[in-house]
Formats: sequence, structure tokens, C-alpha cells
Amino acid sequence: MFEWIALKHPFFIHLPVAAGLLLPFALLAAQRPGRGIKPWWTACRYLGWTGLLGSLLAVASGFLWARQLGMIQPGQYLVQVLPGNELQELMRRHQLFALTALPWGLLTLLSLHRRRQEHQGLGILPLFLGVLWCVSLLGAGYYGGRMTHPAQPLQALSDEATRPPPPLEPGMKGSGKAAPDEEEDAPLRALDYLSLEPMHADPVKSPQHGGRWIRVWATPSASEAYREGRPIPPGSYVVMSSLEDRFGRPSTEAGPIYMLEMLADKKPGLTFYWPRVPEAKRAEANGQARAYWRGEDPNLKGCIFCHANGTEEKDQRSTLVWRTRPFRAEAPASPPAQ
Repeated sequence: MFEWIALKHPFFIHLPVAAGLLLPFALLAAQRPGRGIKPWWTACRYLGWTGLLGSLLAVASGFLWARQLGMIQPGQYLVQVLPGNELQELMRRHQLFALTALPWGLLTLLSLHRRRQEHQGLGILPLFLGVLWCVSLLGAGYYGGRMTHPAQPLQALSDEATRPPPPLEPGMKGSGKAAPDEEEDAPLRALDYLSLEPMHADPVKSPQHGGRWIRVWATPSASEAYREGRPIPPGSYVVMSSLEDRFGRPSTEAGPIYMLEMLADKKPGLTFYWPRVPEAKRAEANGQARAYWRGEDPNLKGCIFCHANGTEEKDQRSTLVWRTRPFRAEAPASPPAQ
């Protein structure tokens, strides 16, 4: 249930934003005294309750979603902002506006439910509080929209951190020069995951990886250790392919590829590769249209936190499998009698 709520955050956020757009007009219309003003009370109260309940759903689902994506670390409640990370800065502003909207919404509702004569207008206080509330709601929606539909790719890191490294000189063996990095542009070993040994036959749904459907593939030296829940040996690696979720089942749209290898010093090396990020999903990739992170990349901070000791423990792995009815081919129709 919590997983479903987290994944529906982009849907829930539209409810309070719509209330924030409509409520000021209803509050203005409810200012005049006289007959026929009471229906405007009802309209304002209806929009107020809709906005407050929608804000609670949006804040709760956004917190769960950010926690699943590793944007909020365990024991914390606000998004951690790294220097130069524009996406995290936008997310922090989005979160602060949403949290500020909750007390303003509660105060607005209390003012809307004050006792008054049936011919009286709502007054200046509900209008003032309502406008402040709508500013918070629309501010949260504005920064959420900037994350989801950026005008230009978001700068996730500082200029110095994103400056490309100097090209490596190809050297002969024993020359002392650095050898070229074969996986500088793409993780070649991870892309060849179909040649590895599958750890389970069917995709399983993983809330920790954006609610996607995943399959794990392992090198022969890592397969037995992975099945038993032990750390994989140095020099081996596992690859996790993923499919996007569609209405609670695996879709045909490929998601990112994840790779975990055990280095010689018994520390895990992580790789995240998403060659073509859909526009609606770019908030998960710091606004990038193509994401390739590995090594000490700051974007892997959430992955490193969960996989500091290597592969996940056996009892914490995802087990939810989508089962469909078996396909039965229809028997061919018999030819007509001659």
C-alpha cells in the first residue's frame, strides 16, 4: 500500500494545486454581504477541505517517494542538498512550500468555519489566509513542474565536478602510461547481461528501485553466493535489468540497468546506466536525458548507502511476481468438407 501511495505522488499533487488555483476566486466572490452569499461559503469550504486533504496525500506520498529514491536518508525528513546539485535544491524548495501549505490550510479552514450571520460575507481574514495558502500550494506545484519538465537539463553537480577528465593516452603494456577506459561511454559488461546466469525466472517488483520490475543476472563466480545471500567474491559482478511498471504489471519499456561488482579491496563498485531517459522520468535522473553514473559519482549516494556491504541481504529482496494466465493457442480450424 505504501509503495502504491509513493508512486502516485505525481497524481496527488494535482489536487491541491487545482484548489490553490480556484480558491482565491471563490473567496473574492464570498466577500460581499447580502442574500445568496451562503452558497459561496459552501464553495470555499469545499475547496478548502479538498486542498487540505490533497496536501496531506501529496506530502505523505512525496516523502515516501523521495525516501525510496534515496533523496531522504533514514532518520531525516528533508531532502539533503549537495553543493551545486540543482535538482536537489529544487526538490528542497518543493518540499518546503508543500510543508508550509499545511498550517496555512488549517488556519484557512478554521477561519472559513467561523460562525456568522447568513447574510454576511466571509471577511478579510479568510481571504488573507487563503491567499497565503494558495501561494504555498502554487509554489510547490511550480517547483514540482520545474523538476518534471525542466526548460534545460538540470545541473546536478558543480562545474568543477562535471568537468570531463583529460583524455587517457593509450599505452602499450609495460610502458607506464594509463590504459584507455573501455567503459568510459557505456558499461559494456552490463549491456551483455543476457550472457550471464539469471537468478530468477520472472521479473519481480522492486519498491527500492522506483517500483520497477527487475531481474538479476550474475557471473558464474557470483551466482552461488548471491543465491545463498553471501557477499559475492572479488572480481565478480551482478547486473540488474529493469522494466517500467504499467498498471501494476511489467511493461515493454526498458528502465535503467544497474551493476554491482566486488572490487579487489572487497568494496562494491556501483554503476547506473539509463541510455534514454523518458521525459516524464527525468526527475529521477537529475533532469538528464542520458544517465551514466559509476564509481564515486555523487548521484550514486543513495545506492551506496543501501549497498555499502555489497548485494542486499536475502530476506530483504523483492519477491512480488506478476502472474498471468498461461497462453493457450487455439486449434486451427478444420478445412471445410469437400
